[in-house]
Amino acid sequence: MNQPGIPAPMYVSAVPPAPPGALTFGQILDRIFHLMRTHLKLFIGIASVPAVAVLLFTAAMMSFVAKMTWEQMAGNPTLPPVLLLLVYALYLPAAIHAAVRADLGVAVTFREAYRVAWSRFGRYLWLMILWTLYLVVPIAVVVAAIGIPTALMFHAAGTASSSSFPFFLIPIIVLLYLGIIVYSILITLRFALAYPACVEENLTAWAALRRSAQLTRGAWGRIFLAILVVYAAVYAVQIVCMLVLGLVASLVALGAMMAHVTAGSPAFFILVGLGVLGYVLTIVVTALLVYSALTTALAVLYHDQRLRKASTSPAPAA
Repeated sequence: MNQPGIPAPMYVSAVPPAPPGALTFGQILDRIFHLMRTHLKLFIGIASVPAVAVLLFTAAMMSFVAKMTWEQMAGNPTLPPVLLLLVYALYLPAAIHAAVRADLGVAVTFREAYRVAWSRFGRYLWLMILWTLYLVVPIAVVVAAIGIPTALMFHAAGTASSSSFPFFLIPIIVLLYLGIIVYSILITLRFALAYPACVEENLTAWAALRRSAQLTRGAWGRIFLAILVVYAAVYAVQIVCMLVLGLVASLVALGAMMAHVTAGSPAFFILVGLGVLGYVLTIVVTALLVYSALTTALAVLYHDQRLRKASTSPAPAA
């Protein structure tokens, strides 16, 4: 027990401190790797909340579709996505807080991370809503501006049949699709550091978006490349896990054939169930790694961009 007046000892991370000044691209990747390796258990634990929510949502939707007709399903179609939105609005600030603290050399607990997220849950939810509106509303407006007049034109001309498809629209559709992808990437990069800024600098949702735009200005290429490399590394792990799972499944199937296991027998259903379970577990584990790696990357990039902006900002006047 600590003596009165003496603060409790702080749990210091085993990760070495970050090099002074701005980091090179290689140092950013190395920092992300060390943080992931040291705090993998904590990051995976925090990320298990949205992963389990997505798994339950998928299972519920499959069960719902199997039991209900399409007319009944249309009666309440928006509740599960809204619940997922609430889960992610709680998870992101918790994961960002844990990753940012770990990057500073201080490890937090699962309970502390989610307590920080819950303390300002309304603000973090509003930030997610604003980010979604920035992403969705312009795309919807452009699609409506192009699609509605085109549909009305062909409906009035009576040429809406499949035999007279306007092939000149194909390049327009392709360009629109590519434009949506580019716009989505640019908005994601512009607001990539909104949650770290909102959590660590105690900013409102609007101020966090402006702060992220300020921090990411001139660094979109570095941020995009770092996130791409991190995601590619996790995706490579997923491919290896799938290959191992496929090899094991092939060996089990070969053994079942040699043992004359017939389709429809109890052993057949047990083996199929084990295969599905292994596949689901592989997907969940890789999803946990993706969530953890991306939030860790955002924490490292956030600190690096703060240092870069602080070093390039003019000194205050005397």
